[in-house]
Amino acid sequence: MSKDTVIARNPEKGTRDDLTDLLREGAKRLIAEAVDAELSATLAQFAGYKG
Repeated sequence: MSKDTVIARNPEKGTRDDLTDLLREGAKRLIAEAVDAELSATLAQFAGYKG
């Protein structure tokens, strides 16, 4: 019979490493740039609109 040891992790603490942080920050920047570009394109469509 084997004895297994289960170690509980606290998901709120998580594990942090530099690569994950770098990827997360890069993803946030790309999303922000995409949202900005989409908003600019949408506003440009209505630039001459007078309601």
